[in-house]
Amino acid sequence: MALRFGLLFAMRNPEPWRKPWTQVYAEMLEQVQAAEEFGFDSVWLSEHHGVEDGYCPSTLVAAAAVATKTSRITIGTRLLLLPMHHPVRVAEDAAVVDVLSNGRFVLGMAVGYRPQEYPLFGVERRFRPSLMDEGIEIIKRAWTEDRFDFAGKRHRLEGISVRPKPVQRPHPPIWLGGSRGGAIERIARFADGFHYVGGAAIYDAYAQAMLRAGRDPRSIPVYDSRDFWVAEDGEQAWEQSREHIFYSYRRYAEWGAEAAAADGAQLERRFAPAATPEQMRAQADLSGPFVGDPEQAVDFFRRRQAEVPIDGTIMRMPPGIDHRLALRYMELMARSVLPRFRE
Repeated sequence: MALRFGLLFAMRNPEPWRKPWTQVYAEMLEQVQAAEEFGFDSVWLSEHHGVEDGYCPSTLVAAAAVATKTSRITIGTRLLLLPMHHPVRVAEDAAVVDVLSNGRFVLGMAVGYRPQEYPLFGVERRFRPSLMDEGIEIIKRAWTEDRFDFAGKRHRLEGISVRPKPVQRPHPPIWLGGSRGGAIERIARFADGFHYVGGAAIYDAYAQAMLRAGRDPRSIPVYDSRDFWVAEDGEQAWEQSREHIFYSYRRYAEWGAEAAAADGAQLERRFAPAATPEQMRAQADLSGPFVGDPEQAVDFFRRRQAEVPIDGTIMRMPPGIDHRLALRYMELMARSVLPRFRE
């Protein structure tokens, strides 16, 4: 079964491997150019705010830079946190990225979850669902209508007229992320693609929501994502990446626990942190981090597709990993893994 491969960049700069910020972003741009040359299908930019390691706070600016350095590869956000942005500003900036890339842009969005981020923008976290729903409608209309007014619970806007319009018609694809409840229902109503994290039960919930909305679950692309690393030898891969991937895994687990506490919800299994890299490795499942050699990676993705019918996978670049190792890793993936999933 065919599978598309993307790389995820968050431009994190953790203290143990701290570099000048100009170097972090220059290396990212070199890596996305290499990804295009090696035949990866897509590159994605990820967003968070107020993070000590500088997790990219401005995905659309970064996407514009990527657009000017590439010519074929798909460029997307995974994920822009829409409730923290004004939707007209998002529509304008994303349209410019689509123009710069000549129609290669995918706008991926989600409501976000970290409690600490919303006060930075004066946003009430409890208003996330309505901000998301209204924002999606405003963005789509801004891309497709000449001029309009909007009156909702969160936004009252007059004379919206976005220029330039995107290259893609009717508009760039809007992919949405989510893993439960209202977020899954929103995906079924609005999404052109599903940014998916988790096990088979979450995919089943998505499929059922799509059917309720009168849509075929296979009618839109479904991509999953994870921390990921390969080397010629599995143990070599582990030694190269263990601290970097554990750093990433640990931070996401902490953030997930904080969000669960803020929501008064039960902690999801994927957010239950291991205490050591070795425990993380032992607990990893098909929705968690992967470290291994190319044959193990091929087997992993085949088992993942047997569990859920994903169309693509997005591999997160380990924070702070050496630039030369990153280029070697992409070349190895392009030579030994990607061809095994081409039809």
